[in-house]
Amino acid sequence: MKSLELLEELKITANDPATLKTARQRENAFTRKRMMPFPNALCFMLDMRKTTLQTRLNMYFGHTGESEPMSQQAFSKLRNNFDHSPFEAMLRSIVTKEYSSGYELPLWNGFHLLGVDGSYLQLPRTKELYQDFGTHGQTEQCPSAGISILFDLLHGWVLDPIITSAKMNERTECESHVHFLCRSLPNVANNSIILLDRGYPSLDLLETLQDSGVKFVMRCNAMFVSQVNNAPLGDSVATLKNGITVRIIKFILSSGKLETLVSNLFDAPPAQFPELYALRWGVEVAYLRFKQELCVEKFSGKTTNSIYQDFWASMVLLNSLAVFQAEANMTLTKRQAHKSLKHRSRARTSDLIITLRDRFIFAALCANSMFCDSEMERIIKTMARSVSPIRPGRAFPRRHKPFIFTNLNLKSHL
Repeated sequence: MKSLELLEELKITANDPATLKTARQRENAFTRKRMMPFPNALCFMLDMRKTTLQTRLNMYFGHTGESEPMSQQAFSKLRNNFDHSPFEAMLRSIVTKEYSSGYELPLWNGFHLLGVDGSYLQLPRTKELYQDFGTHGQTEQCPSAGISILFDLLHGWVLDPIITSAKMNERTECESHVHFLCRSLPNVANNSIILLDRGYPSLDLLETLQDSGVKFVMRCNAMFVSQVNNAPLGDSVATLKNGITVRIIKFILSSGKLETLVSNLFDAPPAQFPELYALRWGVEVAYLRFKQELCVEKFSGKTTNSIYQDFWASMVLLNSLAVFQAEANMTLTKRQAHKSLKHRSRARTSDLIITLRDRFIFAALCANSMFCDSEMERIIKTMARSVSPIRPGRAFPRRHKPFIFTNLNLKSHL
């Protein structure tokens, strides 16, 4: 999907009367003229800035030049008139189009590589959020939301996000992702491999994956089941107590630790599995981008409704970033095609976000297609000038730091 197609798809969803009909909390909401109409409110909430809400409103009305800026209190009242469903509809729409329209998507030996992982979001400390989401961890100092994503590791797209309470079960959410994949994207489900970390192995989840027909590679810890624990080093096959036959690959990592993988992928050579499973790291990078670069935990509101709105809007932005980065990388590749370089480069994501913060919403609101086209071209060229070298095989030791409570919800005024 190209950036112009993406923006057009977002505008179609935002301006669809059915979107408003589904989303509004009151029947007479948005029936009269407002300072910020419903489609504009949705586009405004896709703003990547994480400054104070009033600063964002001032910038927005400064761009549009329509009138004096509305107050943050007025906007908070306005956003309570609709739920998160417009942003979910946007995400579902662009995912369906991207994976059902014959685009050439990156594959591994003919398979889509998908990763599933869970995490937690620190929420503002309000009574409502304590009650609706609960707390997570030993300290239990602030409310938290449990989240899980089904992520395309090679394409950089979120296919199915979930936000739920802090007491979520990652295996249950993984089963939900598998059901979504089979129901909504059967063409992908029939041609994909899901990579899962060691917190996921269970007989029930293995059975769900097997029944769905989805291929999987799953890392196991030393306390899974005896058939896996007692399997020899190398490549072997075992039938578990629930009757499922799996392939077991055991090998020694460069750190000297034993790695155990369980899979129903019987045709791949054993030597490919270490490299294949290492690609699961892409979902960790997605969370890093989601939390540290998009700064999702700096929420724009303190109600349950605003948390859901911000979460789903951020997921739309995460896929939008993948679209813009792919275009910037393509421009960069063409520029470097005839150069002798030690390392190829790609557009730097952090600088990409900074560029889009200034221009993304303005382009999304622009009704003039010719102007939007030229604006997108300028954005892509700007992003392609800020690059990072690609160093294959680069790795760093993972350092586990103790949890220290910080107020992540504070916003900058800049």
